[in-house]
Amino acid sequence: MVVRVGFLTHLLWDRYGPFWTTLTRAAGAEVVLPSAAEVVARLADPRVGVAPAVAFRVAIAAALALEDVDLLVVPELNPAVQDGPGAAQDPWIAALPTMLRRSVPGLPAVWGVPAGLEGPVESPAVTFLHRLTPDAGTVRRAWSQHRAEARPPRRRAAREVRAAREVRAAPLGHAATPTVLALCGQAWWATRRVADLLCGPGERWVGAHRHDPGALRAEGRRFDPGLIDTDAEALGAVRRSARSAEVAGLRLVVDGEAGSDLWLARRAEAIAPGKVEVYDLRRHPVPEHVVDALLGGGADAS
Repeated sequence: MVVRVGFLTHLLWDRYGPFWTTLTRAAGAEVVLPSAAEVVARLADPRVGVAPAVAFRVAIAAALALEDVDLLVVPELNPAVQDGPGAAQDPWIAALPTMLRRSVPGLPAVWGVPAGLEGPVESPAVTFLHRLTPDAGTVRRAWSQHRAEARPPRRRAAREVRAAREVRAAPLGHAATPTVLALCGQAWWATRRVADLLCGPGERWVGAHRHDPGALRAEGRRFDPGLIDTDAEALGAVRRSARSAEVAGLRLVVDGEAGSDLWLARRAEAIAPGKVEVYDLRRHPVPEHVVDALLGGGADAS
């Protein structure tokens, strides 16, 4: 019988999805992805309310939409941490697979995989393959054929910076030059779809998420060495964007129901005083559009 493997696709999908779905198919298993309509329909399930923030209520809804799979693959948004400020105190960010297992009854078996491919992944990849097939030869072939793909996706930061410079240098007499904004926040909010939703007339955005996440984390830890990966990346994007001559301002996207996001906003304002506009997603007049933008985040993979 073919093993059916479901994946959450709205949290860092561009980083982990291509590699782990490739391994799944190489092991002879079936990849199952939830549709946006299925996820939205599941948001009415009372089990969704256990999560305090939109991104993780959507994660529960997506998991419920995949309840008939044999294995549910969930990204580990951060490596295991002991303690720290900010999102390290939020178990939904610090230990998402564990929270789904413990908090949501009725789910298939939950399998956590690293959301990033910056470090060695052979051990978790081979263990995952053995979970999908008992055939050792298939495991060896699958890993041998696809180990070279275990690397982070390429980013397009240079292209966006060039585009921003061209906009700022538009000749006089043409249409008014748009204000260039950097969209920042947790990586699942700093996406093209969310930027398109929140940037208004006369504004052009540059995506901080196009920069190398490892470089952004290093930048953030120059501000605070104790930051969890996701916070370090978000605050590193704030630091880098605040120094850019092309960027007129920063729009930090937060979910006001998440205490860790409010902490992040305070830190961002300390890094770039007077430059940060905090946009609480609860202000958006059409909450359904926020969910649609989050579910469309996987489109940023290209």
